[in-house]
Amino acid sequence: MTEPFLEKVKLSLPVGLWIENCLSSGIPAAQLIDFIHHKDFATIVSKVDDPNMDMLDRLHTATEMNDPWERAMIEGYRFKFIHIGGVKRLLKLRFQLQEHKDYSQHENRLSGLRLTSDQKDMLEERIGSQWEMVAELQTDSYSTTIQIRLKNESC
Repeated sequence: MTEPFLEKVKLSLPVGLWIENCLSSGIPAAQLIDFIHHKDFATIVSKVDDPNMDMLDRLHTATEMNDPWERAMIEGYRFKFIHIGGVKRLLKLRFQLQEHKDYSQHENRLSGLRLTSDQKDMLEERIGSQWEMVAELQTDSYSTTIQIRLKNESC
């Protein structure tokens, strides 16, 4: 049996983060695709988390890399490769989570994340081929948070 994230479209890091930025607008995927095909970025840019991202440049990157961005917007995707900085950027674009406020970084680990089950599932879908999420008990509050770390890396 294959893992669910192995069946998803694979995207390069710049294209995946572009998709996340577009989705942060709250505009439905089908409508986003239509805006992008018509190069009508003004509506999208006015609502995204990162309005400084060059939408046309990211579209060119997706085209050059043959990344199936339309399918990814509708069906979901996983990253071909994502480094720790990309994971942090994904957390910001998708969930508005920021380092030092919502989690901390210790080498190649992000600790203290409070994620819903749906958020955890989405992250696992996107980054699960390289990163794993491990529950960590907070002894001071007896609550559980999530740690994201590279697979095959010891605690």
